[in-house]
Amino acid sequence: MVVGAPHTFANPGDEPLVMVNTFTPDLYVRYFRDLRDAMSAGASMQDATADAMPRYATTPTTEYA
Repeated sequence: MVVGAPHTFANPGDEPLVMVNTFTPDLYVRYFRDLRDAMSAGASMQDATADAMPRYATTPTTEYA
């Protein structure tokens, strides 16, 4: 992955998805834990993501390759 390059992930199917990922440095491990915690507290994925992104210097994009 290139820093600053738009990227995304999704589960377009009906089956549960298990994502295995490696992060170096481990900054984004906490990002995904924050998403998990917010969603466990009742937030939607969209709201949890919108809340967490600014804390990790991440911004949403509508531009796709």
